[in-house]
Amino acid sequence: MCDEADVDSGPFTVGPSRWARHDGVAWGTDDLTCEKIARECIVRKMKLLIVFACLLSLADWTKADGIYHENWIDRNKNGEMDPYENPELPIDERVADLLDRMTMDEKTAQMGTIYGHKRVLRTTHPTADWKNRVWKDGIANIDEHCNGVREVMDMTGHREHADLLNLIQRWFIEETRLGIPVDFTNEGIRGLCHTRASNFPSQLGIGATWDRDLVRHIGEITGKEAKALGYSNIYSPILDVVRDPRWGRTIECYGESPFLVGELGTQQTLGLQSQGVGSTVKHFAAYSTPHGGRDGRARTDPQIPFRDMQEILLHPFQKVFALAHPKGAMSSYNTYDGIPVTGSRYFLTELLRGDYGFKGYVVSDSGAVSRLHEQHEVAVDFEDAIAQAVNAGMNVRTTFKRAEDFILPLRKVVKDGRISEDTINSRVGDVLRVKFELGLFDKPFVDPDAAPSIVHCKAHEEMTLRAAREAMVLLKNEDVLPVDPKTCGTIFVTGPAADDVIPMISRYGPGTSDVITPLAGIKAFLGEQASVIYSQGVDYYDATFPGSGILPQPPNEEEQAKLDKAIEAAKSADIIIAVMGDNDDTVGESRSRTDLNLPGHQDLLVQEMVKTGKPVIVVLMIGRAASINWIDRNADGILVSWHGGEKVGQAVAETIFGANNPGGKLPITFPKTVGQIPLAVPHRNGAWAKQEARHDPNGWGTTRVLGPLYYFGYGLSYTSFEYENLKISPQELDADGEIHVTCDVTNTGDYDGDAVVQLYVKDVVASVAPFEQLLRGFERVSIKAGETKEVSFKLLPKRDFRMLNRDNQWVVEPGQFDIMVSDCSGVEGVKLKGSVTIK
Repeated sequence: MCDEADVDSGPFTVGPSRWARHDGVAWGTDDLTCEKIARECIVRKMKLLIVFACLLSLADWTKADGIYHENWIDRNKNGEMDPYENPELPIDERVADLLDRMTMDEKTAQMGTIYGHKRVLRTTHPTADWKNRVWKDGIANIDEHCNGVREVMDMTGHREHADLLNLIQRWFIEETRLGIPVDFTNEGIRGLCHTRASNFPSQLGIGATWDRDLVRHIGEITGKEAKALGYSNIYSPILDVVRDPRWGRTIECYGESPFLVGELGTQQTLGLQSQGVGSTVKHFAAYSTPHGGRDGRARTDPQIPFRDMQEILLHPFQKVFALAHPKGAMSSYNTYDGIPVTGSRYFLTELLRGDYGFKGYVVSDSGAVSRLHEQHEVAVDFEDAIAQAVNAGMNVRTTFKRAEDFILPLRKVVKDGRISEDTINSRVGDVLRVKFELGLFDKPFVDPDAAPSIVHCKAHEEMTLRAAREAMVLLKNEDVLPVDPKTCGTIFVTGPAADDVIPMISRYGPGTSDVITPLAGIKAFLGEQASVIYSQGVDYYDATFPGSGILPQPPNEEEQAKLDKAIEAAKSADIIIAVMGDNDDTVGESRSRTDLNLPGHQDLLVQEMVKTGKPVIVVLMIGRAASINWIDRNADGILVSWHGGEKVGQAVAETIFGANNPGGKLPITFPKTVGQIPLAVPHRNGAWAKQEARHDPNGWGTTRVLGPLYYFGYGLSYTSFEYENLKISPQELDADGEIHVTCDVTNTGDYDGDAVVQLYVKDVVASVAPFEQLLRGFERVSIKAGETKEVSFKLLPKRDFRMLNRDNQWVVEPGQFDIMVSDCSGVEGVKLKGSVTIK
């Protein structure tokens, strides 16, 4: 996919983009002085001297080239090709042979993680002391080593990083008795978690694209860049289904529909693994519905019944395991029905390996094992927690602790008889099998010279722009959009997100990236055509946040001065663009909210802008649903950009000024108020029903607000589409058959555009109260103005109509099923309707 080399200058980058970020600071490239450059050069030279010294000290083991043969590696250094070293043998035979050769110390070492530099590991390179550490016997994986997280920039240059991981891999091959390779793991939910990797929109923004092909490309790019840098297993995608948008990690999920999450998650997994790296899906299971949407230490006690857990929360996992066969699964640290998932044999063995056929290895989420004792209090001590987790089905424990802190007590628990050797063999066998399948035993090294031309190459950069464009969702347009750049006059840009790169830098994505902000994008797009002025107006949140969410306070003196400056600047504008939303203080992991309003004085800023009488366009750079009732009623245009990755500003500008026709659709429902939660699709019959406004024996009243602000699947366009000619065939069939649904979609407007055609089904009568609308198909289709395209779907009753009956058995019940072609969920979104009957 990469056809042009990218210049890689390691941890220090200078390029044409408006913004760069280094050592935790964002600056314009114009501000880079010769002094700073000189200082960086000195630091880099010192690092290279240190690396050279390390290499000299390791000269003895780097001369072990005699073990490397044309088609195999003599890992145990005995001069013979043993079965586990023979690439021609079946993997199961190789695993069995290797297990027979391993001591218990070597087996237990394959169940632990070295957490990388500098989070836990204090060295970038192998040292003499490594022979005294527990990983002298091997290790399962090294996680996030030198990837640039938290602005630790050591060895993050693309060529030098690939060289480094090759060097470490050689150490494990040459310096451990059996030469078992290490699995290099890393994060990658919005692009690879590495310095200057390709930076995509948040998973929620990707969910808004409704584009399987795009997600497949994102997976391929993430996997390709990971492989080039030496990583072999990526913790992606997140398959959690959002049911409460107060939850902080809403931003990291594809949306609230299990079908949408499953379809996009399948493509991400297939894309990643097509590049020879593993995909480890997370967080299994029932993780995304903590009580009250609370986060942090409160991630426990999910409030969802067993049936809905199976049909909603677990649907994406079951689909991805069946269709994409990921190499890994991360066990979550919440409970379900009082039992911690990481200590649950039902979840990790019976369901995951039994029902879902999972063949990879289970890695614990950070702290999941210790929480059995420290938080959930189902284990008397850490050793008891280890025994419960391993016996339940966990293979590898990963957390921000030393590898010895788990492996040594694990050995004691095994010695005490609380975990059998058969269980250890089973758990370690899973780890070894994945390493064989990933080619780590036969082709453990990568080409460092190729890395700079692969990571963030031109083709990958173009895909980040496509993703940002497709994620744009238009919520309101009172004839203000698109804006004509030739006649728009003076543009005033305001808001806390207008010129901020930080929200595009994710803990689980590229840690350093050149980001185009909305302000920079607007200026670049307009050039000399129009004047652009800017004033921030307000911060993301006020001085009393989060308390201001329940007891609003007026701006203090400093806040009022900043607001007044924006009000004054707006007077000279012809059009106002207010970029509002979230940063990583208001959304993300451990960033749950108690309300869904824009935090701080953001609403106040928009209100002041509307008072000017000028057209006001609000851009929402958000990471969850937002209850923007006043903005919805009073702004002239509303566009959602999400946290749109490195090209977000360019995509915002192109959309506002008509070069990009927004075609995204909401992946989550926007409630009018937090008091309506839960308010998500799918939902059971009557869950959103109104109160009776007339006399009824069971009472009546008009005391609550009805319906969402915006429905799941909603999104406008600069053009219009007409749906007609629905065909369903056959209309009566057995559960083993298949149903073909087609319809014609015509672009009846003046702009070329994308229609997201959505297919919903409903079981008319069932033994268990059915869902009102189940998404069972979607297609994003590009249609030119005046053009008609036929859109087709295939439904398989055993896949798409199945349900858990009263005996908790998966069945397809006979009867009528409604089929609806829609442009969003809800009754008003239905464009065409028909039905089929299952005999």
